[in-house]
Amino acid sequence: MERTLNSETINQIGQTVTVKGFVNARRNMGKLAFLDLRDRSGLLQVVLVPSELDEASKAIMPGIRPEFVLEIVGVVNERGAKQKNPDLLTGNVEVLAKEVKVLAAAETLPYDLNAELHMNSYLDNLPLNLRAEKQQAIFKIQAALVEGFRNHLIEKDFTEFQCPKIVAGATEGGANVFKIDYFGQKAYLAQSPQFYKQTMVGVFERVFTVGNVYRAEEHDTSRHINEYTSLDFEMGFIKDHHDVMQMIYGTLLAMMKRAQEKCATELKLLKVTMPNFLENCPQMKLKEAQAILENEFGEKGVLNEPDLEPHQERLLGEYAKKKWDSDFLFVTHYPVAKRPMYTMEDSEDPGFTKSFDLLFRGTEIVTGGQRIHEYEALVANMKKFGLRPEEFAYYLQAFKYGMPPEGGIGMGLERVTWQLIGLENIKQATLFPRDQVRIDELLNK
Repeated sequence: MERTLNSETINQIGQTVTVKGFVNARRNMGKLAFLDLRDRSGLLQVVLVPSELDEASKAIMPGIRPEFVLEIVGVVNERGAKQKNPDLLTGNVEVLAKEVKVLAAAETLPYDLNAELHMNSYLDNLPLNLRAEKQQAIFKIQAALVEGFRNHLIEKDFTEFQCPKIVAGATEGGANVFKIDYFGQKAYLAQSPQFYKQTMVGVFERVFTVGNVYRAEEHDTSRHINEYTSLDFEMGFIKDHHDVMQMIYGTLLAMMKRAQEKCATELKLLKVTMPNFLENCPQMKLKEAQAILENEFGEKGVLNEPDLEPHQERLLGEYAKKKWDSDFLFVTHYPVAKRPMYTMEDSEDPGFTKSFDLLFRGTEIVTGGQRIHEYEALVANMKKFGLRPEEFAYYLQAFKYGMPPEGGIGMGLERVTWQLIGLENIKQATLFPRDQVRIDELLNK
């Protein structure tokens, strides 16, 4: 008999079905036992009555415990009125088991999967902890966000491309790169797909990529990890950075809508408050943001600083929510010296760039802007930054042979997830997180 998913049983009352899944919980009621069977579509209540089971099934019934993997043949019945669960998709039905087969046994769980754990304990047992209902919900939502990102950009005529992760030079400059031995030569793990997505603008005009990037930063905070998933797009024939800002704001709206469409149950379980989108997202220059920090919040010495501190981002998030009821705020025009060498300077505001960060509930989740697209101007800017253009010859080819005005963004998937759900630590929004002390297991164990 073909397998029936748990969610399909709601339309099969009176029929004999075969369901397969993990035992999420077991409840003993005298001679009876109730199992919550978990599969990819959700939970299903299964009733074990010894008199209804064949002899082989009756023999294994006492030993069944959480996380056993079972195959069950049984009859779908409608639950009694008082036993129905309106919060469960299958809450109106249950399966009366006739045959039970153990596909895989499980050891006794070391703790309840819904227990609150210290971060190290959570990470030490991550392959098990990811099976917990709330952890599943986090990563189902995250998958929907990626789907929304991809679908929206495809609708906007972007082409997806796959980007290499081993590079010959540091994309963003600086020392925060992981060096690797590449057949005796020095190479690096990519900090960003930046050079490749700019190159691809000369091929497809509008491109995006989803993939891991690596930052060798010695941070030990709730908002940093050393490997994360970057959602990037780059688009040609723009007027200026505002075109890029409009595209990412619309993309985020599409991502949130997709999460609501696919993950209503998970969002409810995690008590997620969805963000408020205005017709036009509020924006201000960095200098304006710093004046607000000083005048509204009493922050001293912030004027003329090249960037915002995390607590200042949070204050600006509070300001945007109070003033505009917006969960988002664009901060534009960061100093030339603070942004990468390929960032376009604003001729009407010398010393500052046509770049931006997008804050979501007081945390930066997106960095983007307009790029320098003219070959001579890009070479000259490299020299201003103390870089040697000959070391970027491969990258510069795209510009040497013609590139339209273009710009794009990089967005951290884990940060978006973290901020949307309201988690305490970004590692909770990261599958198998890497930091200074852990690659799955503690490095100094």
